[in-house]
Amino acid sequence: MATVIAQPLVEGKIAQLPRKQPTKIIPTKLGLMGEQGTGKTATSGLYLAALSVLHHDRAPICVTDPELGWQFLNPVIFQQEKIQLIQRTVPTFKAMLRDIDFAEREGCSAYAVELGKIWIEIVKTLQKKDPSGWGMQLRSMWDDFVARFLNSPLHCVVLGRIQDIVEDIEHNGDIKTVKVGEGMKAGGQKNNFGYEPHLVLRMTLEIRPRVKKGKRFEDEGRYVHRCQATKDRTWALNGKTFRWPDRAVYRPGDFKYVWESLAPHFNAVQRTMDIVKIDRHASSEDLIEDNGNSEYFEARDHRNAVQGEIKAYFDQWFGGRGKDDNAIRLAVADVIFGVKSPDARDRLKIDKLERGLRILQAFEQTCAPPLKFPDTPEGVFERLKECITEYDRGEAELQEMPF
Repeated sequence: MATVIAQPLVEGKIAQLPRKQPTKIIPTKLGLMGEQGTGKTATSGLYLAALSVLHHDRAPICVTDPELGWQFLNPVIFQQEKIQLIQRTVPTFKAMLRDIDFAEREGCSAYAVELGKIWIEIVKTLQKKDPSGWGMQLRSMWDDFVARFLNSPLHCVVLGRIQDIVEDIEHNGDIKTVKVGEGMKAGGQKNNFGYEPHLVLRMTLEIRPRVKKGKRFEDEGRYVHRCQATKDRTWALNGKTFRWPDRAVYRPGDFKYVWESLAPHFNAVQRTMDIVKIDRHASSEDLIEDNGNSEYFEARDHRNAVQGEIKAYFDQWFGGRGKDDNAIRLAVADVIFGVKSPDARDRLKIDKLERGLRILQAFEQTCAPPLKFPDTPEGVFERLKECITEYDRGEAELQEMPF
């Protein structure tokens, strides 16, 4: 396992910043997405450094970093703040889960992970091991990681590249693929990981041109990291945009620029007063019978059977194709079910469908010898109304249904 443990400096002046030690810190869960070079890693490092210094007595920070970017932050930020950075670099899904366990066990204050290469690795691994069923297994494994991420007692940050979310839209008879949003390149196109963190930040890079004697030099200006809060479950930062100029030198306590922008989210999370966890082992197994049927599937099959029987009765007694036959069929349906079309009938609640089926069964019994099918439409409706009245009064003789 490739691991870099960056030891903190034992010398150096630390900025005297106000520190508050609440009895219990509610962990924050952040997601940062953006193109390469937009400042995802630096912003995450500054945020986690602030948490470690201000709220966790400079406890270590652990990161799974297959892209090898955090090592450059170590002398710039973490050593100056006397925070131990534990950098692990194995780019596998398995190693990431192991790193989270390690970070919790070793008393770290926070855990961060660069998800891009890890997502690609687990997809390729599952495709190789199970070419036909890899998608379902991937979804299950990824859901377990999401629960692990949200349930961890540590502050957790995920970083990922950006991707367009597209949908096929019909326009004037043509199908066009259009962009409907953006998401992180992890977790899949339809359910990307950007939905899971409590706070999602979209990073972009701006260049402010250098101006000299009124003349603008577009390619010689300062870089500015632009951060937009695209989702905040606490509502504290929804829609807000922050800009942090690129800095050539870091001084202890400079994390305050990022911290002061994001602190309203942290404070709002603390006001929730508790850690709410996902039960990763919950199951609907008790709804599944030994034969694999569930309550849902049983109800669906029962409904299908009732609908099939009703259709069979209509085909048998009112199945003509003439104009008059069609009019009678619609009228009969309206009398029994209160709707005319088969589509509307199939949307009725199951109790109304079962009532209609019982009425049709009673009607069939009245057509058995020595009686016969009514000779006129008026006779049909008169006999149907008798069957409806008897059923609604509870006087009808009910047949046993085989389903």
